[in-house]
Amino acid sequence: SFSECTAGDEGGGMYVFENGDVSLDGASFSECTAEWGGGMYVDNSGDVALESARFVECTSGTQAALYLNGIERLALTNSQFVDNIASQTPAALFFTSRIAASGSLLRSTTFFGNSAPGNI
Repeated sequence: SFSECTAGDEGGGMYVFENGDVSLDGASFSECTAEWGGGMYVDNSGDVALESARFVECTSGTQAALYLNGIERLALTNSQFVDNIASQTPAALFFTSRIAASGSLLRSTTFFGNSAPGNI
């Protein structure tokens, strides 16, 4: 559980850079703040699997509570993005893949009350 964490640049609660696969079960990011990825930022890494993750009231000076840049595949299941705030869209999730997003999965995940200009 990550609560009220702050980073000046990336990943208020967690920052992963040029690593292998990332897998978290039940991780919670609450009221975390960063310029990019208020809760979590993963950059140039392998597969990212998040099960029952929660991103609640995270703030990003730029984009997204969960910022995934240049990963391979995303598996996001049974997760929640609630009341996150960003100064640019998207407020909840930003995702780019190095190989193909077609192998990624987003299932039983809720987005509610997230706010950014354009309201995405």
